[in-house]
Amino acid sequence: MTQFYGYRCYDSNGTALGWFYTTNSGRACEYTNNPTDLHWAKKWRTIKGAERLFDGENSRWRVVSKGGWLKIEPMPEFKIPLTRTALKRKKWDAENPEAIRQSKAEYDRKNPVMSFRPTPELVQWLEEERWADDEKPETDAALIKRKLEKLMKMENQGY
Repeated sequence: MTQFYGYRCYDSNGTALGWFYTTNSGRACEYTNNPTDLHWAKKWRTIKGAERLFDGENSRWRVVSKGGWLKIEPMPEFKIPLTRTALKRKKWDAENPEAIRQSKAEYDRKNPVMSFRPTPELVQWLEEERWADDEKPETDAALIKRKLEKLMKMENQGY
């Protein structure tokens, strides 16, 4: 399972209450300690993600709890329940494996994956070409697509 980080709610005495979540389109602040309801809690895959909204949610919790605070902590493991749509899709997938295989084969036929091993000279040249003006490097796929499109235009122009 994936490790999530969440906001642990504390009251003004320092007692851990549960995991922070919001209701009514984010207006009301609540907490839960019930393991089956942990999917309601605000959660992030990284601490950096949790820190992004922490100050605002912490100040809201201070008002609601009359002096309590939030703390970013690793959450216990829990399962995220499937929606009705996901359950129907999972059931349909189990009942129709041949349709899935055919669909995947058609997709792979229309969108082939090509692989090759460039020479060390080409790799060095591509590394030099990878850096754009804004200093963010392109991915291998983006770089090769851009170079192939440029080559195709040049060939169409008669070079």
